[in-house]
Amino acid sequence: VKWINAQRLTDGGWASTQDTAWAMKALIEYTNRARLRDVLSLTVTVEATALPGKTMTLRVDKSNIAQLQRIEIPQAWGTVKVQAKGAGYGILQMSVQYNVDIPMFQTQPPVKAFSLVTQAVFQGRNQSHISYHSCQRWTNLNESVRSGMAVLDITIPTGYIIQQQKLDAYIRSQSVRNLQRARFQERKVLFYFDFLDETDTCVNFTIERWYPVANMSRYLPVRVYDYYAPERFNESIFDASSTYVLNICEVCGSSQCPYCPIYNVATLLRVSYTVWVVTVALAVLWPRHHHL
Repeated sequence: VKWINAQRLTDGGWASTQDTAWAMKALIEYTNRARLRDVLSLTVTVEATALPGKTMTLRVDKSNIAQLQRIEIPQAWGTVKVQAKGAGYGILQMSVQYNVDIPMFQTQPPVKAFSLVTQAVFQGRNQSHISYHSCQRWTNLNESVRSGMAVLDITIPTGYIIQQQKLDAYIRSQSVRNLQRARFQERKVLFYFDFLDETDTCVNFTIERWYPVANMSRYLPVRVYDYYAPERFNESIFDASSTYVLNICEVCGSSQCPYCPIYNVATLLRVSYTVWVVTVALAVLWPRHHHL
């Protein structure tokens, strides 16, 4: 039981849908046989170096046994001290998130199972459109001639979208072999393949800026993995420096950014010296000719 819970992911599930189903079935069976719900009253206190002088308390009993409780520790550093009192079983899980923008510090897969090459072309006014071209294939031929169901997970810059209708039409066109489904989620575009083999399978799509966002993340992950064996994966870091260097006045329209100099600078009215001289001369000479 401890080992199964140690494999749990941050969101409460396990590595794949199949793993989650079997793990939940085993834990439910264990809970019923051990009668763990009969006695349950836990008080958990949490202290963190990043939150000096503050103690946070979590209580677990029959009234909230199925409720997930969270504590956020912003700008975490130092240590976290946890104490539990009472009776019953509970799971305490710590999730730590950090960004890696140097390939040598990335977690490498145990086996090189996929090849992944992703390119992007920035187009439009101030990179308002980004066209992606991604090719992937199965390389672990010693294990099998093709992968299981494979997923291409592309993280896109903040503020950009692709309409789900366009992805649905792309699937219906059947222009990409083995491509079964495509979904747009928040900051992600996901492609699901029945399988990948030793021949490149490539997808093409274009995202467009929907919200004005500047100073966004420069490095974005792109990953391809086996849906039922996610330890078989390949991941690369995409450099979105073309959008990273833009400021807010370069990505929004006049109605959205009225205080940007590019939109509110007035042009001074200047009359040339030559025109002014001609105008005065005509004003002086015209009455004289009129009397003649």
